[in-house]
Amino acid sequence: MMEFFQETNAFGAFLFFLAANTGIFICSVIFCWALGVVFSKKRIFDSWEPLRLTEAFAALGAILLNSGVSVAGWKLWIEGAIVLREGGLIGSLLDCFVMIFAMDLGMYVFHRLAHLPFVFKIVHRFHHRHETTNPISLFVLHPIEVLGFGGLMIAFLAVYPMTLHGLLGYLTLNIVFGTLGHSGVEPFPRKLRTIPLLKYVGTSTFHAEHHEHPKYNFGFYTLIWDKLFGTLDPEYNARFDGIRSSE
Repeated sequence: MMEFFQETNAFGAFLFFLAANTGIFICSVIFCWALGVVFSKKRIFDSWEPLRLTEAFAALGAILLNSGVSVAGWKLWIEGAIVLREGGLIGSLLDCFVMIFAMDLGMYVFHRLAHLPFVFKIVHRFHHRHETTNPISLFVLHPIEVLGFGGLMIAFLAVYPMTLHGLLGYLTLNIVFGTLGHSGVEPFPRKLRTIPLLKYVGTSTFHAEHHEHPKYNFGFYTLIWDKLFGTLDPEYNARFDGIRSSE
């Protein structure tokens, strides 16, 4: 696979990333739908947000833009500005953890900036048309947001040499967390909040509350930054426990 990326041209790379991002979109939608079925008794919202044609086109645009960002990352890797190093299991797990932690902070900062009134009106309000969510909500983004997230990831990779498997692990978790956060159900067990470290994981309830109460819960993978900066929804614990009350 690495030989393919070294030998292909930009168009070949784009076709590969387009196919990959399309596959990711399809898997995310199916996963989200399956969560809604399996955990139908643990709904955060009464029903999913209706699917609108405009937002379906926005999701298609996100796939295309993500593919373009991937080509930019590939080009920087070809030129040596991004380094993917060798590493075993421990090194890959460590890299994945570091990238999650760093990207969570970066996304928290940019998410709060996106909620500044003039930025929100132009850019982020489009995503918040979904006060509840549906299986494509993760991809219903303004093009500036798609490029901003991609640029943040590329900036991280430019300063931190990742192992390939660590990067793939991060990308997988990114889609899993994004899908969970927009699923409208809570699959995490109630006892999660009693387990050290795991109690800081960003649950489905955590992100769903952000769609309902946009002043809170700006993190993505964890609750850490919201707790640290006082932006965690004060109703979060009660809401999470209430959804899981039958356990």
